[in-house]
Amino acid sequence: MSDKFVINRRDTLALMLGTMVATAITGKAMSADETMSFWAVHTGTPELSAAMQQIVSDFEKEKGAKVAFQSVDGSLVYPKFLTAVQGNALPDVADGYSYHPLQFAAMNQMQPTDDIINAWKADGTLADIVNEYAYKKFFWNGHYWGVPWNLDIRAIYYRKDLLEKAGLKPPTDWDSFKDAVIKLNDPDNGVYGVAFPAGNFHIAQHYYMAFMLQAGGSILDKDGNLVFGTTSKDANVQALTYLTDFATKYKVTPDGIASYNTDEPMTLFIQGRAAFGMGTGAMIARLLKEAPDMIPNVGVLETLQGPKAKLTAGFYNPLFVWKFSPNQKLATEFVQWLVKPGRLQPLYAAYPGNCWPILKSEFGADVFKKTPLMSDILEKVIPFTTDFAYPGTGVPQMGAIDGEKMFAEPVNDVVAGTKTPEQAVLDAHAKMAKLWS
Repeated sequence: MSDKFVINRRDTLALMLGTMVATAITGKAMSADETMSFWAVHTGTPELSAAMQQIVSDFEKEKGAKVAFQSVDGSLVYPKFLTAVQGNALPDVADGYSYHPLQFAAMNQMQPTDDIINAWKADGTLADIVNEYAYKKFFWNGHYWGVPWNLDIRAIYYRKDLLEKAGLKPPTDWDSFKDAVIKLNDPDNGVYGVAFPAGNFHIAQHYYMAFMLQAGGSILDKDGNLVFGTTSKDANVQALTYLTDFATKYKVTPDGIASYNTDEPMTLFIQGRAAFGMGTGAMIARLLKEAPDMIPNVGVLETLQGPKAKLTAGFYNPLFVWKFSPNQKLATEFVQWLVKPGRLQPLYAAYPGNCWPILKSEFGADVFKKTPLMSDILEKVIPFTTDFAYPGTGVPQMGAIDGEKMFAEPVNDVVAGTKTPEQAVLDAHAKMAKLWS
């Protein structure tokens, strides 16, 4: 990355990707502190937070250490981390969003995790990781800057009973999915064909990314160059058109999806008001708590075969260590300890579906065998899941592209009727390109 990219930008995106370099370079390690700090952003329910606290307590007892664990609310993740960067006060260890380690490495805030990756290669852990992209995505500028610990999936759930009544099989590709959604739209009985998030929120870009991958589109090429509105433009426009046509052309979605965030589509589905619902893994926990009688009539759709590929979007989320941590040795030990097989099983059981292992050997646990819909996710979603930078590995710019919702905006613009799919893609590309200037 050029010095110009790191230092000279003055807008919001620059703040995310480099304006605090001077602070980071001059930062000094604090005096030794017997308490290690740990922030987690994927423990956002009371159940998950309590489970992680117990896991942390086990580490404290085993190692004779003290850990200050803090669960960070999803809506506060970006401002909280950026404030910490400004104050040279990141936690010793953090669980962050997908490209945070590379973003902060460009600010000279991260400790390389090469030693952990090398240890994992030696002890067989790398061979056990469900997708090699899970760790390769954190390689940039000659180093690994994070290690994977958690997989966050995106899926399409469907009503088995409605498909059976209509004489339809679960769709497997774009054409059969479109036909099923249209056929099952039943406004007279309060059932929409499909519910998905189209508000200007992060979640909207997650499903757009799935269809982009299926159309053969991407944000980056394999070498990390921006291609969103150039060589991938046609595929990305095709994917955006396909997704938004459900709202703008076929009229088979709720009227309000242009304001929908994560919860609204899942709530509609759980209420029985959508034949298909795009949701996170948390849909499983919500069904178990809110509508257990509905579960026998719910299925997880197999990842769709698109015009070019059978892939979907997900997140191999990282653990990373602060460069100026006064507890760096303990922090590194904690990261390695936490990802050991079996260590995170209480988390998977606490709020089923929200967190998934990155190690194949973990999938044999009872929670994945016995909890409804979990085996469907393992068979139909996880094998086809990849991350936002595919087909390349990550670059620091992806932190801003993701964090600033640069490809959620096109979904919202088209559904709201303010732009055509092609114009929305070109405008988003222009914003992304500023990160490379």
